[in-house]
Amino acid sequence: MNKYLSGYNSNAKIVLRVSIVGIIANVILVAAKLVAGLIFDNLAVLSDAVHSASDLLTSLFVIAAVFLSSPKRDTRHNYGHEKIESLTVLFFAVLLAAIGGLFAWQGIAGLISPRAGEFNIYLIIVTVLSIAVKEALFWYGMHHAKKTKSEILKADAWHSRSDSLASIAVLIGLICSTFMSTNIVESIAVLVVSLFILKVAFDIFRPAVNILIDSAADKKDEQKIIELTQQVEGVKKIDEIKTRIYGSAIIADIEIHVNGKLTVEQGHDIAQAVCDKLENDSSLRIKHCNVHVNPCHCEHEE
Repeated sequence: MNKYLSGYNSNAKIVLRVSIVGIIANVILVAAKLVAGLIFDNLAVLSDAVHSASDLLTSLFVIAAVFLSSPKRDTRHNYGHEKIESLTVLFFAVLLAAIGGLFAWQGIAGLISPRAGEFNIYLIIVTVLSIAVKEALFWYGMHHAKKTKSEILKADAWHSRSDSLASIAVLIGLICSTFMSTNIVESIAVLVVSLFILKVAFDIFRPAVNILIDSAADKKDEQKIIELTQQVEGVKKIDEIKTRIYGSAIIADIEIHVNGKLTVEQGHDIAQAVCDKLENDSSLRIKHCNVHVNPCHCEHEE
């Protein structure tokens, strides 16, 4: 049985569970920030609430992508629909880049035209709560992203981290208001955060694009494919191996040499054994394996 296909449903349930937890947490945070920002008329906290609200949108995109990126094939998509996940990750990267650009603009505007600083213990409590919750969501999401090898969970987790960093910038500004009459320190912190978010956006964008243009699996996975193939009895040599990432799975094309005196059925059995060995290895997440058999007419063969 193909380990990737058999484990897909359980991984999808994990992604859905993580997204639902994120939605509940973000609803609470958005409400708390909006109430605090409106009561105390603080623009920074209100902006932070809007950023948290964007996390609700991304969580809904994650849920939609899980339902749409099914590995099941149809007449128009013979290899399934997992690349929908990569398209969603690409959307996350663009969204993060836009957030980073907005923060950079806000930081520069704050340096050019500083606002009066404001210290308020209630705003600080709400901001600290936001940082704690967002960091918890980040580590929670990254844990399950590594467990399921889900790029979309990884991207969503980094979106939570960007919100945490934004809240840290707000917190710095609120605390510094105790000692300064302007928000210039907050503006500098926002600029630093914007640069980090832009870097994260690029780091998410690059692997998503690589998946969409059929980049090969990493060298570690390819080496393991070679080692497992060589363990199959009857495989004399590996002529060629090609791999491509498909969503969170791998598709492999392999050419092997077998004894040229074997029957077609015997050659097929060896090729099938290679496929079974690779597809049954859960760490590789091989979705489809195609093995081409070449005859090897060697003098030492019996």
